[in-house]
Amino acid sequence: MHNSFDHQDLTGRGFVGFQLLHQLPRRCQHIPSDSGIYVANLEPPVTGFLPRSVGGHCKGSDPTVPVARLEDKRLEGVPTLYIGRATDLRKRVDLLARYGRGEPVGHQGGRYLWQIAEHDNLRVAWKLDSDPVGAEAELLDEFEAAYGQLPFANLVRGSLPLAVA
Repeated sequence: MHNSFDHQDLTGRGFVGFQLLHQLPRRCQHIPSDSGIYVANLEPPVTGFLPRSVGGHCKGSDPTVPVARLEDKRLEGVPTLYIGRATDLRKRVDLLARYGRGEPVGHQGGRYLWQIAEHDNLRVAWKLDSDPVGAEAELLDEFEAAYGQLPFANLVRGSLPLAVA
């Protein structure tokens, strides 16, 4: 059983990319537009948090949360911080990167990522899968079995089938 969720472990699971989110080109044309799962990863792991989120304010909503809440959710030394799914990886990763650049995008998944002091070092990796809902659930189950909670920036478990990217 895998349970380290670091770069080597994720590569062994078939994840590719590992690109800095803040350096991704707009529209992420190099990322497949197929369905799959993706992770946001930080190595070395989180050392601290910003008092204000750098994430975009969607509909005027500030994504900032108290630093104490982030500290409570942090898993010491665990590099995988978020696991997500998409019917179109290119569009979803582009939204994640744009959100981190402060754009007011309509999806706030992973919003805790943008209050990490080292957010410029966040990397995204992806894996194609024809059943992203099942693949995400399986990976989240394994993460929870290993660490007793969801990844840092996963606030809820996705339970509904994906209708749109």
